Amino acid sequence: MGLGEKLRGAMDSLRKAAVFDKTTIKEAVKEIQRALIAADVEVKLVLELSKRIEKEAAREKLPAGLSRREHVVKVTYDALVELIGGTGKKLPEKPKKILLVGLFGAGKTTTVAKLAKYYMKRGMKVGVIAADTYRPAAFEQLEQLTGKGRIAFFGIKKEKRAAKVIEKALKEMKGFDLLIADSAGRNAFDKDLVKEIKEINSAFKPEEKWLVLGADIGQLAKKQATAFHDAVGVNGVIITRIDGSAKGGGALSACHVAKCPVYFLGTGEKLDDLQEFDAERYLGRIMGYGDLQALLEKAKEVTEEEELSPEELLKGEFNLDTFYKQLKATRKMGPLTKVAEMLGMKMQMPKEMLEMTEEKLDGFKVMMDSMTKEEKLSPDTMNRSRIQRIAKGSGTSENQVRELLKAYKQMSNVFKKFRKLDEKALQKKGGLDMQKLAQMFGKKKKKKFRIR
Repeated sequence: MGLGEKLRGAMDSLRKAAVFDKTTIKEAVKEIQRALIAADVEVKLVLELSKRIEKEAAREKLPAGLSRREHVVKVTYDALVELIGGTGKKLPEKPKKILLVGLFGAGKTTTVAKLAKYYMKRGMKVGVIAADTYRPAAFEQLEQLTGKGRIAFFGIKKEKRAAKVIEKALKEMKGFDLLIADSAGRNAFDKDLVKEIKEINSAFKPEEKWLVLGADIGQLAKKQATAFHDAVGVNGVIITRIDGSAKGGGALSACHVAKCPVYFLGTGEKLDDLQEFDAERYLGRIMGYGDLQALLEKAKEVTEEEELSPEELLKGEFNLDTFYKQLKATRKMGPLTKVAEMLGMKMQMPKEMLEMTEEKLDGFKVMMDSMTKEEKLSPDTMNRSRIQRIAKGSGTSENQVRELLKAYKQMSNVFKKFRKLDEKALQKKGGLDMQKLAQMFGKKKKKKFRIR
């Protein structure tokens, strides 16, 4: 059971307890403590959060309109949000120069390309500089990544002085809205690394200096953030591999304590696998309350590539034609597992849908090409003879055609649930009413507390 599931279990115990007393609160606090400590959050921070919850639970005068139960749940949720970053510092919309620093293995070079693509999507002319002259193949790796993303690239192969690369890049890449420089790392923070990044910093003069950390670093994030800050004045953090680490909570809370705002989370290997960090949305997502706003933002990015609007993606009724478009567009937003997490419905999605492969998707397309227009628009008209004809025409088996129809029905049922969403809630600044989403996919629908 992961951090999010454990925290949600503790929150549910507070909401659903038949008797709401000191014993109930203490048991819930213990569950939260276990979850956070297992996620490598510093014990001191966990104890501070526990005391805060217990203090608020004993408060005599409550905020108007809230019962004691609702007040404690809200305080607990707010305290958790604050622990992993709070509202944080606002992400710079139009930075001029960004220098990425960090140790070996954090994913710094890949993050350079991801960051470039992120700002390119927002209309900026972005150039990337290969200033990691220490690690073998760093030049080739960044050159390959930028090639995939059609990102402007500058580097001097076999040049050993990173500062010299920076100086030439500034002359060659005039007129760019944003320049992002990669830098060398080491296995540990040492004098050579400090000397090199100071030289790069002096030549580049970036206003943004962001540290790249792997989520598996846990509490050590505080030590690294402080060390790099003392060296060059780090003013932002990007945490990578956040989905695959049990220590993600530790890294986030450590950065918050070190007063280094987390700007982005790296969630995969693809260039699009970079998300703006928002503590409340992140907590809501890992706890299973969903983050539909993030899904809609991602959907908008693929609209130009697919003949499908974000609104159409969420329609409840659709035929095989729109089913295929939705599935393909959804896959462009990342594995279906990630999309399901954003929706707060990973547990409700059939396993075979979450593990849908490109090969399987291509097979569906071949079968659909053997269907008539009527069959695509009205899948319910399918009978045995039609299935036999489609299988023969597509070179597949009848069982494979039935598998397609089964997948269609499963997806249809999932998306029908979204018709119940209040459209106005989707348009509100700050996104969706998380509690409403939780009610839709939870077993019980009567939940009074609203998480915002």
